[in-house]
Amino acid sequence: MKKILILLLSALFLVPAFAQRGKKDIVYLKSGGIIKGELITNDAEIVKINSSGNQWVFKNEEVDSISKYSKVINEPGITEDYFFDTSMGVLLGNSGNNQSAPFSFMSSVNFRINGNLYAGGGLGAEFFEESYMPAFAQIQYKFRDTKFTPFVNLQAGYQVPLEDGNRNQIVTYALSSSYYQYPQTNSELNAEGGYLINPSIGFQRFTSDNFGWFFSFGYRYHQLNYSGENGYKLETNFSRLSLKIGFIFN
Repeated sequence: MKKILILLLSALFLVPAFAQRGKKDIVYLKSGGIIKGELITNDAEIVKINSSGNQWVFKNEEVDSISKYSKVINEPGITEDYFFDTSMGVLLGNSGNNQSAPFSFMSSVNFRINGNLYAGGGLGAEFFEESYMPAFAQIQYKFRDTKFTPFVNLQAGYQVPLEDGNRNQIVTYALSSSYYQYPQTNSELNAEGGYLINPSIGFQRFTSDNFGWFFSFGYRYHQLNYSGENGYKLETNFSRLSLKIGFIFN
């Protein structure tokens, strides 16, 4: 389970990084060479480009053409057709779990539907008495097309167990109209996951054209289901306050 969790967290961090890596200017040289990086200078005399920490300078007559990565920016705001977000936080509240503030990590990719309305989906990792991977759909509305804006967000999905998650439970059996409890008998329950919904509000701040951060708080409701021997079922309902801080890439 630990290997699966490490791979999951690594993938969620690397997706935005690879997305950023693809946004590069390209200088095509008449000699056939190609330099990819961030274009610094392009005037009547020279072309200067930063590639992997090295600065390359060429005379204009050495350059065949330049392909410049272009962003659609409306100052003082920022407009993109997609964004990645990665967040971490806690789920506060006492709802029958041994952990008063389970840790939550999530990452998603989102695409513009219309105006400032975005929809997407993502994965995460959360740690209750067992470890779970929330797989969710997300819809988000940004109130302004500026570098600083409040937003509302809605996540809905399913908690997928990442381990067998056996929980010892004293089982109460029913016979006719009476219930008998066997205090000395423990039943191992298998985690089966459950549905989740998480509306929230927050604000985001872009510190550059492609990077920003956000803070949000909201209400989290989800179920965790367990099954045991002889058809035994257990359902645990969670109602918690979600507090998250995260980063945005586009």
